[in-house]
Parts: sequence; C-alpha cells; structure tokens
Amino acid sequence: MELKIQGNMIQGSRDYQEDYYEICTEQFKGLNSCLVVLCDGMGGHSGGALASHIVVTAFVNEFITSTKLTPSDALAKSLSEAQLAIKAEVNDNAAPPDMGTTLVAIYVSDSDLHWLSVGDSHLYLYRKGEVIKLNEDHSMAAVLDGLVEIGRLETEEALSDPQRSALRSYVSVDDIPLVDIQSKLNYLSSKDKLVLASDGLDTITLKDIETIIDKNKNKSPDFISSKLLTAVEFAKAPNQDNASVVVVSLSKGFWF
Repeated sequence: MELKIQGNMIQGSRDYQEDYYEICTEQFKGLNSCLVVLCDGMGGHSGGALASHIVVTAFVNEFITSTKLTPSDALAKSLSEAQLAIKAEVNDNAAPPDMGTTLVAIYVSDSDLHWLSVGDSHLYLYRKGEVIKLNEDHSMAAVLDGLVEIGRLETEEALSDPQRSALRSYVSVDDIPLVDIQSKLNYLSSKDKLVLASDGLDTITLKDIETIIDKNKNKSPDFISSKLLTAVEFAKAPNQDNASVVVVSLSKGFWF
C-alpha cells in the first residue's frame, strides 16, 4: 500500500492555536507504515497550546522507540508517557494545572489500522463514497444523542443542551476515564482515505465532509484537507474554533 499524507489547520476566530499534529513516516520507511497524532488543547494559549505540543511530542517519541511491543501496547504506553509529560510540566515548570488536550492517533501498517483516542477529536474512514466515524466520542454529545435514539430526549433538546460539548475524558494530570483503543487487521483497502480532525471541523456536517471528499477523491491529501477547512471558513460560524485536518490516502503501490 502506498500512503500519501498531508494536513492543514486554521485558527478560526480564536486569538491562538491550540491544535497540533505530527505525521511520522521516516521512522517506518520500508514497512509501509505511518504514525499520525493529532491533539486539540484546552486552556488557552498558555495551557492548551502547551498541552497539545507536549502530548504529541511525548507520544510520538515513545511510540517510535517501542519497537518490541505490539501496536496496541505501543499506543497505550505512548499515552501513559504523554500523560507523565503533562504532569512533569505542571510539577516542574509551573504550567497551568488545569491544562489538557484531546488526542487521536493512528498507526497504519500496510492494510492494518490501529488507533487510540481520548476526547472528541475524530477519526473518519472514507470508502466508496461513504464516510463513517471510527472512534468513540468522549463528549456529552454522544450521551445526549444516545438518549435521542432511545426516545428519552428530543433532537432539539440534545442539540441545544449547554453541556453538549463538555468532555468526559481528556489527557491531563488527572486519571483518564475513557480511552478508545482498537486494532483492525487487514481492514484497509486501496482508495480508502482516513481523516483525523479536531472538533473544529464539526461546523460542517458529516454529509458535507462526505460530499467534499467524494468530489475530490482523486486529488491530493493536501487539496482535500484544504477543501474541508475552506468549507468550515465559508460557513462563518460565530466563535469558530481552531480546526485541523489530516488526510491519509491509500493506493496500490510501494513506499518510496
């Protein structure tokens, strides 16, 4: 499988950028593999931006050295090290004690997909004209939407609930109550696309995302990620959050 990967981000209407991501391919050259880690920080420029940078850096550094572990174990260990890095920054460098970040990370090895996520950042799969969300949503939105599905709540109530965007889990100095970690072997096919995104992309609908990707499915990941973010900007949502998108396109071929 040949992998083409590119990401883009916008600041929205915020005065600072709290999103951060890294794409790692060099460390896995020859193995048809890549690691992508994306974080959406919380706590403003002094906290959220710092938290996302610390967690991404610590996570990547740990994963690329965990060569003797299975991918799932390496992802779990990388999360532990990232949380330790947050704690060290707070304890040793007087960083804001309430800073934190969401996290979504994928490791692709040929047709195998492994992921770990905490919080409400997204992992989507585009396949044959359809986009589906792969990872769990650790925000109250998932709980409220679940109540709608079983008839306990009206759709309008769920969408307007002031706690809808509240996170039930994120990476901080505290224990992490919810972690989504999964492996899907022989899961990926040629022409699939993976999309990692912060929740700033939620300004547009899943159907919008599907339409944009399908219309541009033969374009580069850079073009697709830019198109998605252009749609977010065009929506002109008040108080638009930071938004980041990384697209991984798979095709038959070899790693160069």
